[in-house]
Amino acid sequence: MNTALDISYPSLRTALEETERTLAAASSAEPRAVAEWLLAAVLDCSRMELHVRVEEKLTESQYARLLAYRERAARREPVQYVLGETEFMGLRLGCDRRALIPRPETELLAEMVTDDARVSGPARPVIVDVGTGTGCLALALAVALPQATVTALDIDEDALALARENAARLGLQDRLVFRRSDLLEALGGDTVDLIVANLPYVASDDWPQLPPEVRDYEPRGALDGGPRGLAVLERLIVRALPALRPGGRLYLEIGADQGAPVRALLEDAGFDAVTIHRDWTGRERIARGTRP
Repeated sequence: MNTALDISYPSLRTALEETERTLAAASSAEPRAVAEWLLAAVLDCSRMELHVRVEEKLTESQYARLLAYRERAARREPVQYVLGETEFMGLRLGCDRRALIPRPETELLAEMVTDDARVSGPARPVIVDVGTGTGCLALALAVALPQATVTALDIDEDALALARENAARLGLQDRLVFRRSDLLEALGGDTVDLIVANLPYVASDDWPQLPPEVRDYEPRGALDGGPRGLAVLERLIVRALPALRPGGRLYLEIGADQGAPVRALLEDAGFDAVTIHRDWTGRERIARGTRP
């Protein structure tokens, strides 16, 4: 008898339970959720669909793929890097170690810029995204504001390559311009209506305390903002005012304890109507300033 024909691979229920136990033993923060994400990716279905198909058995290739994913996740590699993609404002983006993983907090920034532009912005705003990374902000704004001209800047050529790939993935490659630039350097003397940025704002001393998923995998250059976390933000703020047209706005994602110092930096640089906005947990998250 050919015993190879008798090999049986686990059901979805068993595979989920095994994966959850493995990730819990590795101190994963959300072992059940990560297990569901991994298995849903293997089956190319939604997490909700998994629970309808729990008695279905995995095939050999599906189980091998799940084990490979599980091994990486158990080393605390972020699930977005394991799967090679993530979601931002409803857009499916390629995501790997070339760039920071887009966070839900950054969606608040995208929403604020979009709402402001629709209510009080020019009909065809010229927008610059500084430190574009995956391109998430620039791409989301290009989709939400179809009349806008959007330029995405990043000092890291690898991150820019990923952003370009994401633009092509979404069919938006003709809607954006990508440039390698140290902050706003590539603009030369041009002025724009809106500058948006999610720049490094983690204090250097806080780096060792970050979760392994962040500390060991995400690019430090996209997160480490120097001794107080303000070094890169300060450099942008002083350069942003002359790069904005009168009435133009600067939007910054900031750390939870940076509202007061960022407000001071913006006001000292000459910005008017400076506001600090909180996220859904009540933490300071977005700073906005307007050029007089």
